Amino acid sequence: MVLKIETAGFRSLMYRSGWLYNAVTRRLYDQDKKFSTIATFIGKGPKKVLDLPCGTGYLMRFLHPAIEYEGADLNHRFLKRIRKKELKKRNIKLTKIILRHKNIFDFQDYQGKKKDVIVLCDILHHIYPKHIDLINIAKKIANKIVVCEPYVINPKEISARDKLFKIVIFFGKHLPKPLLKIIDFLLLDNDGINSFQMRSQWNLDEKSLKEFYKVMGFNNVYKILDEYIAIWES
Repeated sequence: MVLKIETAGFRSLMYRSGWLYNAVTRRLYDQDKKFSTIATFIGKGPKKVLDLPCGTGYLMRFLHPAIEYEGADLNHRFLKRIRKKELKKRNIKLTKIILRHKNIFDFQDYQGKKKDVIVLCDILHHIYPKHIDLINIAKKIANKIVVCEPYVINPKEISARDKLFKIVIFFGKHLPKPLLKIIDFLLLDNDGINSFQMRSQWNLDEKSLKEFYKVMGFNNVYKILDEYIAIWES
């Protein structure tokens, strides 16, 4: 079964630069804590891990050297940064890495290739309403799925690491929707794949996100900052 996400269109400034994406997300969140926690749930190798999407490859920094890592992403700029920057850093100890420039919904490429772990990090809210489809297909080829997603939160309670970003987010939440849509399109979360209208429908708060995980069969749920990590095992 193949579920298509349309080819990427115009991306915001943040999604046109792997360096900028890392700079922004690291100031917003404790990325080291998040990805080291995900790596802990993946466990030590040897394991076959599929990262959908792999983004800028930040997870690789924390994985056990014996893990066989495969990452896929439709953003060629992110993959370019991984190859030119991330793989040259000494803190990546992986010896087997496969990177694919592809649509993560093209699951026919993975059929017959059972994965020990599939990681779905910060992707479900980007592909709404096809997020359930992605999870269900991943279950067919994975022994374990690790999902990490943010939940909707009151702007006053956002735990951004950087005070400036916290102020920007607080006031940004109160901007008129037409203006917010333009800013999102040019500068923020526009990945060039899913529209603002679709992404803005991801409105799961803390309670409803946990309920969603439960309905999807994820029995172990862990809170980390403004996100929840959930584990499914076959």
